[in-house]
Amino acid sequence: MKVITDERLVIKNLKNIRFAFAFQTLALVGILLYDGITKGFNHITDNPLWLVLILTSVILGYLNLSISVDSYENEKQIRKMPYYLLVLCCLAVGVIFGLLTKITSNTSLADSVIIGLVIFICFLGTFSFGYFLIKKRPKDEEE
Repeated sequence: MKVITDERLVIKNLKNIRFAFAFQTLALVGILLYDGITKGFNHITDNPLWLVLILTSVILGYLNLSISVDSYENEKQIRKMPYYLLVLCCLAVGVIFGLLTKITSNTSLADSVIIGLVIFICFLGTFSFGYFLIKKRPKDEEE
């Protein structure tokens, strides 16, 4: 298979991929809604298509994060924050969510700690990915 070098054909190919992805996502949502209506909405999360839909959304979010970092105009404000402050902010968010879970519901301390850790890891992963993309960008521009 030949590599496409014509920019018009590359853009058309990307538009075709975008259309196919949108159709696939709408089909997955339609199947899940049908399953929810016929079997009850509690059974939607038991369907493996639910996992595919959630993982696709997460992957798309991370891929779009690299695009948004590249298009970010004022990158010097982000680089001023040291990485340890980023970790401390993520830890604070995790602790806050853990405490809110303990205060607002009748969960055990272990459940609150697990929820806080999951929130901390999710925030830390996302912000670390963006931080290292921004840090790597000037190195790529120099080469």
